Formats: sequence, structure tokens, C-alpha cells
Amino acid sequence: MSGYELVSFDGELRCYAQSPDEARFQYREIFELGCYDKVSLPARPFVVDVGANIGLFSLYVKQRWPKAEILAFEPIPETLDVLRLNVKMHGLEDVTVQPCALGSERDSDVPFTYYPVIPGNSTRYPAQKELQKSVLVPIEGASVVDRKHTGRQVRAAVERLSSFLGDRSRVDLVEVDVEGAELDVLLGIDAGDWTKIDQVILEVQDIDGRLDAIRALLDRHGLPSTVELSPLIPPEILTYVVHAARP
Repeated sequence: MSGYELVSFDGELRCYAQSPDEARFQYREIFELGCYDKVSLPARPFVVDVGANIGLFSLYVKQRWPKAEILAFEPIPETLDVLRLNVKMHGLEDVTVQPCALGSERDSDVPFTYYPVIPGNSTRYPAQKELQKSVLVPIEGASVVDRKHTGRQVRAAVERLSSFLGDRSRVDLVEVDVEGAELDVLLGIDAGDWTKIDQVILEVQDIDGRLDAIRALLDRHGLPSTVELSPLIPPEILTYVVHAARP
């Protein structure tokens, strides 16, 4: 593959990325501003990383819990290649990468929009990027925003999360960052599997009442949640970090 480079963050941690600027943004969110630091896990957790992107969240988990087992999902072919490269470069053991998205229903051929300049924003629902674009134009300029949000269609399989949980008695954490498909992912969990899940953490853009719908669903399954604005993202974009934990 081509179109990626090795990025150094703190003099020690490095990873491959299609967009170095976006990777540095994500590194700052995760490793410096601590948007996942509220998560507490046992020594050998089982973690589901939905929308794994280039693998920074999985790297974060492995740094804090070296014996973690991670099941990572990434549907975008270019990003999937970089994710696998980073897992190999860091010698991450017990990390299984699944080349698919997750959703409420199984579908073998679903269109996604891939943004080469901001690949972490790639999405099944590109129309939902209009609010983000309108907020960023006065900050970055129309030409920059248009360049970043120029994408091309790729196709990927969508599976239900429950199809991967049949032999699991416990899921310590489900992390979801899927650019508009968060509720879809949660609706792909069968009622019997919800009781296995101890924690969920999601990045959610509150469009069309999605934040309330997700919180209500989590609460119905015994996972009361807290909400904070996502760090580094302008608040007008309405993006939040939702952390739900079983009491």
C-alpha cells in the first residue's frame, strides 16, 4: 500500500497514518487530554474497539493494560491496512482485527465515504457532515473544509456485534467511534449479550436526538451514563463523549 507515513508523537510512540495532522489530533485527545482516562478495567480485560481507525485507542489500551485482549473493527480498506501495519509494528498480541463495520443489521455490501485527508471522519452517513462543515468554514476557510471533506465511495461489509460475542461470558469495555453510526452499533447487540457488557464509551454527535436515544438505550440495559463535550472539537459541532458503566 502507499499514501501513509510514520508519525512520531512524543519521541517514543510512533504509528503509521494516512494523515499525520489527524493522527496528532487523535493522539492529543487520547494520550494528552485523557478522553478515555475515566475507564477502569481489570488486569486482563476483553475490549471491543469499534471504528478502530489506525489503532491509537488499541495502543492506548495496550499501554495501560498490556494483557488486554482486543477485538478491533475497521471497514475502510486504506485505514484497515494502516491499522494492521501498526498492530504488527508494535507487536501487539491478542489483538484481532475484523475487516468490517458494525451495525443493526448484517449487510455484505454497504457504501461508505472515505476522506483521504481526514480518514478518521470516513462515514456511512456523509450527509451528517454538513453541520461540521458549516462550523469549520469560518475557522479554516471554505477551500480547506471542502478539500478535507472531498471523499470517494468505498464498499464494506456490516455485521452485528452480537455475532462476535456468542462464546463470551464478559465484555469489559465496548468503545465506539463510528462517525454517525453509534446507535446502529448498539442496536446490533442482542438482549442476552447486553448483560455481558460492563462499560461502553462512545463519541456521539447529537443530531436528530441521537444523544438522548443512546443514553436511554444504555440506561434500559443497566448502564447509566455521563456526558462530556469531546475535547478539541468546537462545541457547536455537538460532539460528546458518553461513558456508561454498570453500577
